[in-house]
Amino acid sequence: MYIGEKAQRTGGTKKTGDNISPVFRRLLLGRGISEEEMPAFLHPSLDGLASPYEVYGMERAVERIRRAVDKKEKILIFGDYDCDGICAISILMLALRGRADVSYFIPNRITDGYGMSVDLLKDIISHRKPDLVVTVDCGITAAEEVEFLKSQGIDVVVTDHHEPQDTIPDCIVVDAKIDKKGFYDMCGAGVALKLVQALFGKEYENYLDICAIATIADVVPLVKDNRIIAYYGLRKCIETPRRGIKLLAGAEKLTSQDVMFRLAPRINAAGRLGSAMKAVDLFLDEDYFLLKSLAEELERDNTRRQQICEQVVAEAKKALRGIDFLKTRIIVLHNQSWEAGVLGIAAARLVEEFKCPAILFSGDGAEYKGSARSVKNVNIFMLLSRHSEMFTTFGGHAQAAGVGISAENFEAFRKALEEDVAANYPATDFLPAETYDMKLSADEDFLALAKELDLLEPTGYGNPKPEFLLEESGLRFDRVGFGPHVKCVRGDLELMGFSRYSSLIGTTRGKTAVEFSLGVGCFQNRVYAQGILRGTKVLSLDISDEDARRMCLHQLNFEGRADVVRIDKEKAEEFAACPFGTAFVVFGQKEYERLCLDVKGAGNLPVYVGAQKWLNPQTCVVFAPSEQFDFGYFGRVVFAGRALTDGYIAHVAASVAECFDLYCEQPEPPRVSDDKIRAAFVAFDGMARKKERAVSPSALANTVKQRARISTEEYGISRLILEELGLISVSDRGIITVSRNKTDLTQSAVYRNVRQK
Repeated sequence: MYIGEKAQRTGGTKKTGDNISPVFRRLLLGRGISEEEMPAFLHPSLDGLASPYEVYGMERAVERIRRAVDKKEKILIFGDYDCDGICAISILMLALRGRADVSYFIPNRITDGYGMSVDLLKDIISHRKPDLVVTVDCGITAAEEVEFLKSQGIDVVVTDHHEPQDTIPDCIVVDAKIDKKGFYDMCGAGVALKLVQALFGKEYENYLDICAIATIADVVPLVKDNRIIAYYGLRKCIETPRRGIKLLAGAEKLTSQDVMFRLAPRINAAGRLGSAMKAVDLFLDEDYFLLKSLAEELERDNTRRQQICEQVVAEAKKALRGIDFLKTRIIVLHNQSWEAGVLGIAAARLVEEFKCPAILFSGDGAEYKGSARSVKNVNIFMLLSRHSEMFTTFGGHAQAAGVGISAENFEAFRKALEEDVAANYPATDFLPAETYDMKLSADEDFLALAKELDLLEPTGYGNPKPEFLLEESGLRFDRVGFGPHVKCVRGDLELMGFSRYSSLIGTTRGKTAVEFSLGVGCFQNRVYAQGILRGTKVLSLDISDEDARRMCLHQLNFEGRADVVRIDKEKAEEFAACPFGTAFVVFGQKEYERLCLDVKGAGNLPVYVGAQKWLNPQTCVVFAPSEQFDFGYFGRVVFAGRALTDGYIAHVAASVAECFDLYCEQPEPPRVSDDKIRAAFVAFDGMARKKERAVSPSALANTVKQRARISTEEYGISRLILEELGLISVSDRGIITVSRNKTDLTQSAVYRNVRQK
């Protein structure tokens, strides 16, 4: 049991902040949590929830709904099709079911669009004939639709959490963001829970689990009321889980990360690809076989959603190639074939990778529908509000919004946004920022701290999982098995990096700053501190010639000729002074040092070793770029060193608008003899015949080098050639397969490069 587990299960003991470590205390203070606030924050209590009557319009809403219940009126709950809306509907349905004649409706994202419309309401009224309509997670912009309902003799209660516009609906409105008194940053389900609390008192506690899922999924700040709801809601998911939640989650213990990355996407998938109404049964029904079938269907929907989203992101990235990010700091794209339901997720992906706002549109008719996401420094709601005269529909908040626009206005809208961002937001707003909470010393007790961090759960937006910075020399990452992931073991701390960090393998880079989140790992009864890499930054570069050369061997895969333009140092300094658009490429330690001496400002640029951290084309130095390094979003590349082949230069030049050479050095590819290649093949073949399995890539390399009597470089080149020709392959488990078919070595591009005169 780790620190915090008991408190999470029981609600815990009221503690002071005196029994926490100095490092943890400093972390909390850095997040703006005072000494006095620490006990309540670390050990939340339901008694800390604000009164529901602090929410604007609550008294009038309670009075009208109670009257509807007493008079047996027909109540229709109208909600949004995302996880928040589904959860909000479920809370009100469960609370009112058995007390009132209540039903619900969720529009179809594809056929009905977002929110209310008069045509949709006409159809609903003809079939349902409600006396009272209660909206959840929508309605704050539905002034026209509310007037229509009133004209039909139907009362309306709008409950919402989105930002109001100049005109709010002329009805009972429950939205804390109207007056922003007290705590107002709740999700739609949070507002619905407050409504139930005001209506039925402590009964609201029965629905904390549903509200917790929506609170985490809708990415509202996990502070104050939201933290209390998420804390106790997740506890309820563990202690008395609803059958539907348990089946969909597929886990006994549900964490905030499970909700965000497993549960919420599957609930959302129903509404993104069609009707979300089936997802409500997840909370309302108790039949095991129905819920199991529903969970399986939502799993299939989510898999399809992921595939569609990946396609949208790939197509968006392709469309962004060649854009001058020095001038254009907002992404606005349209594709008529894109699924509207995944645009928000895809836009969020682009924001994460490019560090600038993104708005994606779909539609092939007179109107385009779009979803917007943004970076911290750009309030997308305020930005879009300045151009609202162009919209057919609009709503949202600081980091996310939905927009409808006529097709004929799209290009004018895109241009207006680009000009607005260029005029009102400095380039520094879009530079990647360091996001770590605090710097740790090398002698920190990482395991004790990792256990203590459990007290912060549930984590999420507003209370993110902490990230730390460690600055250390001599860190060396090794491959995990034969896969793409890497790790570095340093005392009681094991740093893990996923595939994007594969370029770190086997390289000591000098002094490096590593950003990582910290948790507790357990393997074969060994408990240890596990850090997950979030980024690396070179503080002082010190890479051996052998390592640098090894990192560049993949360049031998390319052939061709490149025509690059020679530039002088003055021009290079001009490029270095621009915040975006230029990648200076070097391939060795001495080349990097020369660049820093010759070109003013180059020594202050961020350095990427092997792989880039994101696609944001911040002007930088790239040391020995890996095969995966994508230059396509840089406006220009300046070679300040000698590549292994002219073909690699041609490969890079083909992906950028401008390609320059600072020193005009001719590539000198390495050489390897046919005898060495044959010796390497014999060594691989011998291992395959004896069914020897290498336990790690380094063990495999050492075995082959020893048996073939070849150098590290000769091993690397020989293996590239043999794998390119299909003569050898190595599985993820280190099993070697060899083809003994006669093959002409000249069919290999690598071979041709190393054998050329």
